[in-house]
Amino acid sequence: MRIRRFAIAACHIALLAGLSGKAAAQQELTWAIPPFPPAYIEEHGEITGYAAQTQQWLMDRLPQYHHVAKRVPLARLLAEMRSDELRCSLTLIPTEERKEYIYFAKPIMISLAPSVIVLKRQLPAFRPYLNARNEVELDRLLGDISMNVALRHGRSYGEFIDKIVARHRSQTNIITVGSDEKFIQLLEMGRLDWAMYLPTEAEYHHRKANTPGEILSLPIANAKPYIEATMGCSKTRAGKQAIEDVNAILDAYPQRPWLRFYQAWVPPGDRVRYRQMLETVTATRLTQADPVEEPASQ
Repeated sequence: MRIRRFAIAACHIALLAGLSGKAAAQQELTWAIPPFPPAYIEEHGEITGYAAQTQQWLMDRLPQYHHVAKRVPLARLLAEMRSDELRCSLTLIPTEERKEYIYFAKPIMISLAPSVIVLKRQLPAFRPYLNARNEVELDRLLGDISMNVALRHGRSYGEFIDKIVARHRSQTNIITVGSDEKFIQLLEMGRLDWAMYLPTEAEYHHRKANTPGEILSLPIANAKPYIEATMGCSKTRAGKQAIEDVNAILDAYPQRPWLRFYQAWVPPGDRVRYRQMLETVTATRLTQADPVEEPASQ
């Protein structure tokens, strides 16, 4: 499938060229795009990344909507989900609190879970917090106030991790950040000891920083090895219809072909782990028949 890119014009991006009379009558669906590389990567006035590719894949199968994209920070994205207008986003983790004002589709993204990101040379300092399977015992690590950690503002890491973080949130060693561009440099400078990130995010920032130190992603003990993110829409009649339309598409493609976009960003050291995890999660669907191919003209 040819990869399409989003061209940005200020904050709003018209993703369909021109508006015919038919298009003008279409329901407008605004896709809120948070700054989460490599899910969404903005470079040279274009947006790429595995979520952008997945979004385009879905848009191609939702011709009944007029699609518009809007770049917004996560906090604003969640606030706008309370709007009466049709707002949707593709990389949300359903939580009980969010379900009060957002309709969620069936799982779309299956990704490696948030991990403890450290510099390889600093690994000995973390061994006291590792179990026999080399998984981090997060509650004990967060309890060590001599270890400075960066957490992203407004982000959910999944209910299990969120509950542990909530018990330590007021500690002075926990630094809440609004952007991710400098966390590799802060690790290198010693201002941070570790950070909580998805392995694909950490790898993206590590490559972009072009620093010599190698990073490691350490899985968290007793946490699910993966997270399921999905599309969420404002809790309106139009939002409910959009979710139903997306669920119908997901049901037609049980092999989840869009996951190839994500797999391209999995760090080399995590690829075997991801493939094994994915095979376990999708075992039932992988045995089902291939979906019917769409005509080449579509």
